[in-house]
Amino acid sequence: MKIKEIAKFVFLSTIYTPFNKQPKVMSSSDTIDYIVEHRCSIARFGDGEIGLMYGRSLSFQNYNKELGDKLKTVKTNDKCLVCVPDVFRGSLSKDTFVDTDYNFWKKSSLVYGGLWKKLFGKEDALGDAFISRFYLRLRDKSGVADYVEKLKKLWDKRNIVFVEGKNSRLGVGNDLFDNAKSIKRILAPETNAYDKYADIMCAINKHCKADDLIILALGPTATLLAYELSSQYQALDLGHVDIEYEWFKMGATEKVPVKNKHVNECNSMGDCPENELDKKYLSEIVETIL
Repeated sequence: MKIKEIAKFVFLSTIYTPFNKQPKVMSSSDTIDYIVEHRCSIARFGDGEIGLMYGRSLSFQNYNKELGDKLKTVKTNDKCLVCVPDVFRGSLSKDTFVDTDYNFWKKSSLVYGGLWKKLFGKEDALGDAFISRFYLRLRDKSGVADYVEKLKKLWDKRNIVFVEGKNSRLGVGNDLFDNAKSIKRILAPETNAYDKYADIMCAINKHCKADDLIILALGPTATLLAYELSSQYQALDLGHVDIEYEWFKMGATEKVPVKNKHVNECNSMGDCPENELDKKYLSEIVETIL
């Protein structure tokens, strides 16, 4: 982030901080319980979404005023649970987070703290955006295997429709979604997905049934999609869930590329010749939007 941008966000944070309460965030485990009980959608906000809302471009999504303004309207309701990172009220601790993540969120709290409070401080219920970031950030990883088994309850025996980046390939090469009843895939652009928002929404309505579970992995576009789809479908914004599982399976201690999968946080695009792709995966693709 450029110095002028940092100054802008710190200024905004400073003027908002005294007037808003800290967001109250339930644990990742409680977030799963809430979703199962209420069969609701979730829309996740991270530092990228906050930055985008206030004029900052991301590596995979250029600033778009329309998208930023719409994200500001996303609030928890009976159909959709807003999720934010559980880094408030003392939750940000070196005992919980590895050093890289602790330092990142410490800095992010300085830059965005007041904005988090302004946007979400009055929310009665907030889920944990780390629901899909369950491995690499944790200092104590001993409970991850049990957590994954609980996470799988979200899609157990469900017909899943993935709406994902072209090279994301959720669940390909691992068993994360093996307990799903069926899988279909809608592939969307990995960068600037919001430019194709209307086409993506059209494809979802074309291929999804009311009782399908839609799992989204499209950055800030997924946040808005989950919210807007929630009146008709259950849509879970679970970006990075598959990559975190891959890192868990390989015992990674830092962000590393994953073969044949897009990992934006280490500039790995995941390009793969079609003749090397799993035939089952190819058969699951019902529409590609480029």
